[in-house]
Amino acid sequence: MHGKVHMSKIKDKINEKREARREEKAKKQNITQQNIEESRDEILAKGKKFKYPFQYAKHRLIINAIAIGLVAIIMFVLVGWVQLYKSLNTSEVMYRFTRTIPLSVADVDDVKVRFSDYLMLYRSSIRSVERQQGELGDTDEAEKERRQFMRQALTDAEDYSYAMAKLKEIGKEVSEEEIDEVITEHKTIDGELRSDEAFEGIVKDNFGLSIKEYRRLIMLSLARKKVSAELDKDAKELADQIEEMLAENNNDMKKVANEFANNKTIALEEVDSVEYANLDGGRAMVASQLGDVGDVSQRFVSKSGDGYYFVKLVDRTDTTVSYQSIWIRFDWFNNMMQKLRDDGKVHEKITIELLEGDDEVPEDDGPEKVD
Repeated sequence: MHGKVHMSKIKDKINEKREARREEKAKKQNITQQNIEESRDEILAKGKKFKYPFQYAKHRLIINAIAIGLVAIIMFVLVGWVQLYKSLNTSEVMYRFTRTIPLSVADVDDVKVRFSDYLMLYRSSIRSVERQQGELGDTDEAEKERRQFMRQALTDAEDYSYAMAKLKEIGKEVSEEEIDEVITEHKTIDGELRSDEAFEGIVKDNFGLSIKEYRRLIMLSLARKKVSAELDKDAKELADQIEEMLAENNNDMKKVANEFANNKTIALEEVDSVEYANLDGGRAMVASQLGDVGDVSQRFVSKSGDGYYFVKLVDRTDTTVSYQSIWIRFDWFNNMMQKLRDDGKVHEKITIELLEGDDEVPEDDGPEKVD
C-alpha cells in the first residue's frame, strides 16, 4: 500500500514537471506583434548611442566643407578684384577670370562695359605689336607704351559697348552672316583662301585670340560701324549733296571737293598704283571693280567704319589700281561719346595713369586683315 502511494506521488511530480515544460515552451512560442515592436525598439535604442555621434560628425563635416568652400570663393574673388581693379593685372589668368565672371570695367550712360572686352582689346593690341617688334620688356619706355595701349583699349571698349547698346535700341544687330563675310575676307591672304585650321593659327599668332574671341572683336567693330551709318544724319546729307554734285560736274572730284574746302569732315585723296587688296578701307578693291577709267562708285561705308567713300577709277593694271576718293567722316558717334564724357556719364572703375611724356595711341577701328 505504502509503495503504491509513493509511486503515485512520483507520477504526479513527473506530470507537474511535464506540464511546466509545456507551459514554458508555449510561452516562448507565443510571440506577438507587440513582442516584435518592443524588441525592435530595444535594439534601436541600444544602437542610437552609436548612430547619433556619427550623424553629428557628418553634419559638421558638411557644414565645414561648405564654409571652407565659401571662404575659398570669397578669397578668390577678392584677390581677383584686387588684381584687376587695383593692380591692373592684364595676364592670361585674369583675362580668363573675367570671361568666367562677368565683371564690368566701366559704365557708359548706365551701359555696362565688359572687363573681358577691355582685356581682349588690350591683349590683342600688345600681342600684335610684340609680334612685329619683339617683346616690350621691363623698361620705363615699355611701361609707357603699355599704359598707352591700356588707355586706348579702355576707351575703345567703352565706345564699342555704347555702340552695341545703341544698335539694340534702334532694333538692329550684327548678324552672324556679316561676321562670316569679314572672316572670309580676312582668311583670303595674297589671293589664297586659308583653311579654318590655318586661319585659327594665324589669329592666335597675331592676336593671341581664339576664333570665338576674334568673332567678338569683329562684332564690336561692326556694331560701331553700323550705328554710325544709321545715326549720322549730317554725313548722310553731305553724301547726298556730293552724289548730286558729282553727277552735275562730270565726276570731277577735285572740283566738288573744293566746294567743301572749309568742311573738316570732307577730304579728297589721290592714290597711285596700289594693289587691289591694299588696306585702305576698301577703296582700292572698289576702284578695281569699276567698269571704265573715270567711273565713280556709289557711296559705301569704309571697312574701318570711319565714314563714307566715293571712289573714282583713274588707272588700272592687272594687279594695281590708281584712284581718287572723297571721304565723308562720321562724326556723330565720336561727338556723342565726347559729350557723355564731358557730362560725367562715363564712370571708369580702374584708373590708368599715363606716364610722363605719354600720348594716346591712334584710335583702333577694329581688326584689319592678318598676315
